[in-house]
Amino acid sequence: MLSSAKSNTFRKPEKICNQNQIDSLFKDGKSIKSGLFRLLFVKTETPGKSPVQVLIAVPKKNLRHAVDRNRMKRLIREAYRLSKHKLLDEYSVAGKHLDIAIIFMGKQCVSQSDTLTAINILLDRLIQVHEKNPE
Repeated sequence: MLSSAKSNTFRKPEKICNQNQIDSLFKDGKSIKSGLFRLLFVKTETPGKSPVQVLIAVPKKNLRHAVDRNRMKRLIREAYRLSKHKLLDEYSVAGKHLDIAIIFMGKQCVSQSDTLTAINILLDRLIQVHEKNPE
């Protein structure tokens, strides 16, 4: 588990695929907003293969063309992949499990640098929330 925390990968164990996890995330999750992105998170007791699991969503209502939705999902995955280490370090040390949904709220595609900046801000805010309320 620690070896995957140090590499820049985004593999299957780090993704949320279980419908029950998705339902509880959208039902019980708390929200953080930054620019064109919204982050939902919920702390769970059931440990998975990874301390943090992520769901990425780009609503069809916001971006009508599949090409644009797929591009935004690719940019969000890349931004998360590059900046996930601080979050993984925080949660693997604490022994907790966290489910996250990153949702794009904009009406048009944004650049890779803007996406990376917004995702970094969201993850920093999430770490601050965890430090304030470590339960």
